[in-house]
Amino acid sequence: MICPNCGTNNSDSTKFCVTCGARLDAGAQQQAAQQPGYQPAAPVVIQPMNNQPLTTGQFFLMDLILAIPLVGLIMCFVWAFGDASNPNRKAWAKAKLIWILIGVVLTILFVVLFAGAFASIVNRIAYSY
Repeated sequence: MICPNCGTNNSDSTKFCVTCGARLDAGAQQQAAQQPGYQPAAPVVIQPMNNQPLTTGQFFLMDLILAIPLVGLIMCFVWAFGDASNPNRKAWAKAKLIWILIGVVLTILFVVLFAGAFASIVNRIAYSY
């Protein structure tokens, strides 16, 4: 039996509510059953601003910032590993860092190869006389 005063569910043989002590009878239960209950509205899901897709202008601006030698590299790390960054910006910055790493490795490799080739040519010219 449901208490009309506090809404506690009591056993059918109980004459008084175990929570508030109100008298329980058959008429009170019918009254309680007829009262409409409060139903909260469904929560509204709002997509956070950080998950919005980036616009073409934002991508252009990020590329422009990345073109500034030291500032671009620092901002790329901030965008890639920062907590408050947009997921699209994070993925873009991580991809740019991978391309930068590939570029640095290839540059070092070519410098070593061309330095060795240049040294070999200079040695041939120097010892040919």
